[in-house]
Amino acid sequence: MDIGNRLAKQRKKYGYTQKQLADKLNLSQQIISNIEREASAPDIHFLKATADLYKITIDELIGREAIYETKSSTEKQILDVVREMNDYEKELSLGLVNQIVQNRKKNKDKNR
Repeated sequence: MDIGNRLAKQRKKYGYTQKQLADKLNLSQQIISNIEREASAPDIHFLKATADLYKITIDELIGREAIYETKSSTEKQILDVVREMNDYEKELSLGLVNQIVQNRKKNKDKNR
């Protein structure tokens, strides 16, 4: 799949029309249309802003999802949940995960 189709697919996945996406990115609808039809190529600023809006990486935006290819189903679910969190929620979650790891290490040491 070419990049224009991938970008259109992502836009639709997130429920935006070309006009809505253009408004959110402070661009014209024509620019979005041109990129999706591959009449023009997206620049790095467009890719970054779009990926940030969707809370995904540029690699994921353009279809390079290697991170998912190597992860288990549970790891994929965790990544999906984390992507939806704000920074504060991520910090809290990291603290909880660190506590779980520390408890696991303590229990492992007790069983030796």
